[in-house]
Amino acid sequence: MTLQQSVRTRKLLGRIGALIFAVFFGSVLDSCVARFREPLFTVHLLPGGSDSVEGQVDHGLKDLSLLRVETSKESVQLTIDRFQTGLRLGGNMWIGTISAAPDAAAGTYDLRVFAANQPPEKPVAAFQAVVYPEYAALRRSSFSVIRRTFDVAPGLAALVCIPALGLVMGLVYLLGRRVDRLLARQGRAEVFLMKKVTGGVEIYFGLGRRHGVEPGMSVSIQSENGGPICGAVVQQVDADNAMALAGSLAERLPRGAMVVLPGGR
Repeated sequence: MTLQQSVRTRKLLGRIGALIFAVFFGSVLDSCVARFREPLFTVHLLPGGSDSVEGQVDHGLKDLSLLRVETSKESVQLTIDRFQTGLRLGGNMWIGTISAAPDAAAGTYDLRVFAANQPPEKPVAAFQAVVYPEYAALRRSSFSVIRRTFDVAPGLAALVCIPALGLVMGLVYLLGRRVDRLLARQGRAEVFLMKKVTGGVEIYFGLGRRHGVEPGMSVSIQSENGGPICGAVVQQVDADNAMALAGSLAERLPRGAMVVLPGGR
């Protein structure tokens, strides 16, 4: 791969990485917005489907028979399976399942849980189950734009973006190293840092003593396409990097500006 091909590929991968990051950020935002807009204690079901629910009761309540469930229709039921200690908030939690019968009609169903040690008119938990006639209707009801448009959970979309972004950034890094090596063979290096100081602008670039750079050497600064911008004088050098001091013309260097050594091309 030539220098020009490597540069073009690196730019393309950079744009792809920016797009993946935008998708990741949008997916996380979409997931959060959908979660906040979703009414509490509401489940969405298809006929024959089910969803897990939970609720909190007094510590002393350990017998499932002491909990009573009321439902507005027999076709949608809440079954309490077990007790367990709450993992997030602590306390005594019951774990159950809301299920819709295969012949359940579309609509909204109310389900309430009562405890024997509480007033009979006061439920310890209340849920709504919304049953849809078909999957398309269930999908259209989602508060997530990604779910409605692409039929993908926003959390899953965000999760997929993480390794994809890591792969793209890894390729960008490897191509950047290759570009640096190819430029160094031509006596050129990209400016990776600029710092305005008294008396001019410090220009940092990736060429050092092993590339023949010495303090006091005059270098030129050019645009990515080779257009001359200004000159600079090397002030500091180590094995792989150097700093040159340039005049005020270097205060606003274009993206991709290069430092070119004497005899470089």
